[in-house]
Amino acid sequence: MAYQGKFITFEGIDGAGKSTQVKLLQQNLNNKGFDCIVTREPGGSPGSEKLRKILVDKNKYNWSNLSELLLFFAARKDHVEKTILPALFAGKIVICDRFTDSTRVYQSQGKQDLSKLIELLQSKVIQLDPDLTFILQINPEISLQRTNSRQEGDWRVSSLSRERLIQVINDFSDLTKQYPDRCFEISTETSQEESAREILERTMEILE
Repeated sequence: MAYQGKFITFEGIDGAGKSTQVKLLQQNLNNKGFDCIVTREPGGSPGSEKLRKILVDKNKYNWSNLSELLLFFAARKDHVEKTILPALFAGKIVICDRFTDSTRVYQSQGKQDLSKLIELLQSKVIQLDPDLTFILQINPEISLQRTNSRQEGDWRVSSLSRERLIQVINDFSDLTKQYPDRCFEISTETSQEESAREILERTMEILE
């Protein structure tokens, strides 16, 4: 799919500092004269935001793994059509907090292996991959402290045991091996400024 803009995603567990680094990257790129938009998943378009309320509700309905997966992809399809692609075709940089990589990681929590379906939906329905993905990594205890202090957090994080949370962190890390051309790990246990500087340097490599 040919477009003039660039699609950059941020991944990692809640509490890793994604929202902060997304905003810092937008500010740094704006300062350099780039036209950026920031969006998120689930959400990012009016229809997707309605589905978000269902998907991140801490008192969520007990969806089956398959039903939940299809809801995520329905939200993603609307998001791509209504928000992401129009911006990319307009030559803008789209910075997104979560995308399909989060689905790849979190679906593995269930007993049902949906990985083949995820890749089928991604390739045939979504038909859009990021140009660059930053995977933010953090100590699991810090993540849980930050997540539990929020009014709106990801129930999938706050409900995980420490051992399972470590596995999710490792699964995110494994994405750098599966997609080495676009995925880069960033430690957010250093200063925000240091992490932001590394992210900006990586980003400029695909823009220059």
